[in-house]
Amino acid sequence: MKMKIDRQYLADLVLLGIAFAWGTTFQLVQGALADIDTFPFLAIRFTAAFLLLFPLRKGSFKWHPAALRAGIYLFCGYALQTLGLLWTTSSKAAFITGLNVILVPFIAAFLDRKLPNWTVLTGAGLAAAGLGFISLEGTFLPGKGDLLVLCSAVFFALQILALREASKTMKAQDLTLVQMGVVSLLSWGAWGGFGGNSINWTPAVILALVVTSVFATALAFLGQSWAQRFTSAERVALLLTAEPVFAGLFSYFYGGEIFSTQKIIGCALILAGILVSELTGAKIDVGSKKSDVGKGVGGET
Repeated sequence: MKMKIDRQYLADLVLLGIAFAWGTTFQLVQGALADIDTFPFLAIRFTAAFLLLFPLRKGSFKWHPAALRAGIYLFCGYALQTLGLLWTTSSKAAFITGLNVILVPFIAAFLDRKLPNWTVLTGAGLAAAGLGFISLEGTFLPGKGDLLVLCSAVFFALQILALREASKTMKAQDLTLVQMGVVSLLSWGAWGGFGGNSINWTPAVILALVVTSVFATALAFLGQSWAQRFTSAERVALLLTAEPVFAGLFSYFYGGEIFSTQKIIGCALILAGILVSELTGAKIDVGSKKSDVGKGVGGET
């Protein structure tokens, strides 16, 4: 029984590590977009991640149609988010992307035809408030970039829910490869269809591609696909809200950004939301079918 509980805690630690990797990329990607267009960046990033992971694949292959949906949702999310960064600030993008914390439990509740429990609502509320404190300083006036990133948050929420389905059948490595392959193909297609051929191989572009393809894509999504098997979609979304905390720390140490009292309060609220989930959320028995992960979306069981 101890091993079953430890697996959930390990999954939580993996998800926090992913949040750290993603948190460091906002500033890197936005800096690189001055020298490379959106779809070339995504095509190279996800193709490199696919090529890194494919040689590691072992064993038989099992398929679940939700994996294809996860890949399509992932492409839409990253394409809209990356495009949005051209017309909005990193802080606004971080907050709006983090709205999937709110969207996931409510979309899941709608599909499962049940209300989210109070701990999910409380934790998500605290995390959303913290994201607001961290990212919103001054007036929040939605523009073209803000709306694009908002649409990306919807697709990221749908991707998390699709992973919940697919991870019941598919191994983490296969699920990751399918997602990377789908995003790669769609990115190359978008690059050819919409144009955008500008690539200047500056140090900023090379650094951003290395960090995003290896740490924030290949390793991150492999870890998320594995961790999804041992926790609920709602907890995944909540734990990943630590991303803007790490983004703020990275901006402070790497970019010289000042940490105001407002941002410190935001960090505290996000950590409080995570603790609510950890200390009062229902524990998952990974050896049993009685878990949130074991329940399908949209009426499947």
